[in-house]
Amino acid sequence: MSILELFGKKALVFDGAMGTMLQASGLKAGQLPEMLNRSMPEAVLNVHRAYINAGADVISTNSFGANAVKLANYGLDSESEVF
Repeated sequence: MSILELFGKKALVFDGAMGTMLQASGLKAGQLPEMLNRSMPEAVLNVHRAYINAGADVISTNSFGANAVKLANYGLDSESEVF
């Protein structure tokens, strides 16, 4: 069943705080959570698995701040692409 089919049939449970969970997995203060997608992909995957195992119906990506504007503050704007 697709997510669109679920709307109106049940209350959907979304995942929770990605940053908080990544901090528990080793994310350091001031470190970009989005960069863990490359440097610690297993930690990111484990957070997603934990939310799925807890009953989440919807999992969001760890890419909220992965844009040239935010990455420029860390000298990483070349890491993003505009489509």
